[in-house]
Amino acid sequence: MNLAVDDLLAPLTESRRAHSVAVGRRMESVAELLPADLRGDAVMAAYLHDVGYGHPDLGFHPIDGARLLQSLGYSPVVCHMVAFHTAAEVEAGVRGLDAGIFEEFLLSGVADLGKAEDFLWWSDLSTGPNGEDFTVDERLAEILRRYEPGNVVHTAITKAEPRLRAAAQRASGSM
Repeated sequence: MNLAVDDLLAPLTESRRAHSVAVGRRMESVAELLPADLRGDAVMAAYLHDVGYGHPDLGFHPIDGARLLQSLGYSPVVCHMVAFHTAAEVEAGVRGLDAGIFEEFLLSGVADLGKAEDFLWWSDLSTGPNGEDFTVDERLAEILRRYEPGNVVHTAITKAEPRLRAAAQRASGSM
């Protein structure tokens, strides 16, 4: 991790910071399975995937984080991966946010970007809220216990579960 990442993560709670660092380290452990030109961006996106919690603007952390990183000159790949991480579009829909908030971060034609996204989702879904190693089942169950039925996050995770599991499965299958 570098000083810029430390500074960006500083406003997060201690547990969210520990989670973010552990997700970044997990991504580092599989990054060699990605094309060389995506590795650095994928690792950076993993460390910074939740940075928006510490720098709220819209109040939706994936977009807040992506906008912050874009304003700081981070690559379009990092910004895309942060904006779309772990089925963010599903949660945005549950929150009633316009899908257009993602448009500025859409990328196409980036070889193996989908694989990098799967690895990020797997890294996030196999890391507990305090940086612990979790299975995907444990992580999903933990989130659903932490957020009561009817809560936006609970509803979004329930709706997104098939997509989340499929991404984690694809990532696991390519390791």
